[in-house]
Formats: sequence, structure tokens, C-alpha cells
Amino acid sequence: MPIHAITPSSPTQNSKNKFTFKKLLKNSVRDTGYAAAAFGITSAIAGANKKIKLHKNLAYLSGLFTLLHIGIIEYYKHRKSK
Repeated sequence: MPIHAITPSSPTQNSKNKFTFKKLLKNSVRDTGYAAAAFGITSAIAGANKKIKLHKNLAYLSGLFTLLHIGIIEYYKHRKSK
């Protein structure tokens, strides 16, 4: 009598660790939000200590991460509405 292979009904370990675009967006939203806040606070501290060049560079980074953060959120809302 031949023995047949057993197919698992639950997902395997490899499929649990798959990297999805939706997961990337959620992590990116969180990460860019925290990065924007951290660079903003650090920029304010540098400005208070009269380190103007550092203050400007950190402010630019904060603005960049803020725009990236808003862009990802808007893209996520756009995809969800479809």
C-alpha cells in the first residue's frame, strides 16, 4: 500500500515570514514619523545652542522625513479607497 505525502493545512514557516508591501508601508509610516519627530527635536536643541549649520541640516532632514511620512500615508489612503 503506497504512502501519500501529507500536505499541511496551515501555512509553513516560510510563508509566515514573507515580506509584504502592506507591512512595508505600515512600518515605513511609523519609522518616518519617528524620524521626523526626532530630527525636529534635535534641530530645536541645536538651534537653542546656537549651532546654526547643524540646526539647518537637521531641519531639512526633518522636513524631508515629514514629507515622506505624509506621502506614504496619502498613498496608503489612496490604495485603500480603491
